[in-house]
Amino acid sequence: MEPLLEIPLTGGRITPGVVRVGDTVRRPVGGHAPFVHRLLRHLENAGCDAAPRLLGTDSRGREILSFQQGRTCAKFRSREWSHAQMTAAARLLRRLHDATAGSPLAGGEETVCHNDFSPLNVTFVDELPAAAFDFDQAAPGSRARDLAYAAWLWLLGPEMTHPLDHQLALLRTFLEAYGLPAHDRHAFGTRIAARVEAERDFHTQAGRPITPNSWLAHEITWLHAHAETIDREVAAGR
Repeated sequence: MEPLLEIPLTGGRITPGVVRVGDTVRRPVGGHAPFVHRLLRHLENAGCDAAPRLLGTDSRGREILSFQQGRTCAKFRSREWSHAQMTAAARLLRRLHDATAGSPLAGGEETVCHNDFSPLNVTFVDELPAAAFDFDQAAPGSRARDLAYAAWLWLLGPEMTHPLDHQLALLRTFLEAYGLPAHDRHAFGTRIAARVEAERDFHTQAGRPITPNSWLAHEITWLHAHAETIDREVAAGR
């Protein structure tokens, strides 16, 4: 019997060695796998179709996941999105949060955060975000914290083709579609900058220090420079 063809998958930013085999995805099992596996089983039991199904492990010890139909982004910094796409992205993240809110997995926090809800970690159907994958950084946390990081990953930064007012219009669409309450939008630009700084610190603690001249350091500088504008415009809801 011929071995099944393995097709490398390029989506995602965290785990190398991910391949497609038929209608499944095979991924190396990481140290965070026990929590991720519990999360995926919980989402399945909750009837949430916004994430892949865990199907077990193969003979090489890799986890087997259901393959999510659709296309993935080839580049992280695309950042050319429509209001319809940002509405769909927000509603997708809301479904994930709602499915885990108040569950034992949340561990007393508001919900379980994806913590890397990037365009690279989403499948698109008919050009709209349809499902998420790569939950390797998932952990208990607040909805606003996950939304802040997602807002940066999708929308904000100095590399955007469109001016800041266009970025902020899409951000307001994103938060409105999610349904984030007004009190959680207070100082949202400051929250975004702090969340990206936390990501920088995570990499430093993991032995991957971020230099002052790095791309991420420049992004953080830009976010701090525009935090008050983001705070004001998001709070105004214009």
